[in-house]
Amino acid sequence: MNLPLDILLTVSTLVVGFATASALASWSEKVFPTVTLAILAVGAGVFVYSFKSLPDPQGWREVPNAFISVVARILN
Repeated sequence: MNLPLDILLTVSTLVVGFATASALASWSEKVFPTVTLAILAVGAGVFVYSFKSLPDPQGWREVPNAFISVVARILN
């Protein structure tokens, strides 16, 4: 089963955002965020893969378009 690229782009953007926040929280508590950095690397890799695999990329406008597409799929 292949996921559509807009869903991958949206999920990876959210994962990278949450992992960055978690890494900063761990760092502020003087704990090394090992698992968080691994999740951040995987999320960034999926983001790059999905961004490079788009058939007709429009630059960074693809990220908000992907979010709009996913919300439209949920509401439809």
